[in-house]
Amino acid sequence: MKELRKLNRKNLEQIMGGAVPPISHCNGCPTGAFGPTDTYSCEAYWALPEFCRNCVLVNVECFVPITVDL
Repeated sequence: MKELRKLNRKNLEQIMGGAVPPISHCNGCPTGAFGPTDTYSCEAYWALPEFCRNCVLVNVECFVPITVDL
């Protein structure tokens, strides 16, 4: 098994995109929660651009369960 070594902060910043401020990609996205009883509706969540969907809190009830036939 290959031996893993710990990464220091500088190496982690390079891997995770340290040049970009952590939430700069969320600028312009709403800050409230999405769900049936929250600030915004589930429909409003699905109307968001994809990059904003990764920046907001969403209730599990906004997702439809999928059944798989085996």
